[in-house]
Amino acid sequence: MNQSLTLEKPQSSNKLQHPFLQELIEQLRNCDSYDKYCNWSDELLLEKLTVALKKQSISLQNLNLDPFYQLLTKAFYQAIGSNIERNTGHITETHVHVRNKEFSSAVIFCDGVLVLNSLISGYKVFKFFSIRELIETAENNIIEAVIKASYYLDF
Repeated sequence: MNQSLTLEKPQSSNKLQHPFLQELIEQLRNCDSYDKYCNWSDELLLEKLTVALKKQSISLQNLNLDPFYQLLTKAFYQAIGSNIERNTGHITETHVHVRNKEFSSAVIFCDGVLVLNSLISGYKVFKFFSIRELIETAENNIIEAVIKASYYLDF
């Protein structure tokens, strides 16, 4: 009797099943141009989005200098831009300006229409208490941007 042992890829956590989280992980990997975080699991990257600021005592001034949080900020808004593009069928441009001072900014254009303009104060956007809160924040930004785009574009 032949028995074969098949190795199955472990199922990823349920929290990774949401389309926005999958896009966010992809954007994080794309933004990591030096492959500094290439060995980090998807779960660890998501954990850093929700847990790091609660468990560690980090001043906002030091956080602005941390390349990982700059990467998270850029990837978060690029994932939002990608979702807007998918929803509208129009090309988006995402610009994230991360400065070492208190305020940074993110803007997203959808086929030339400004659909998102966000002033980021001390990376407050990454003080999520849960994955659900992160998803809801992103979804609200996407919905508002798609509504703005619908005023000017056909889709």
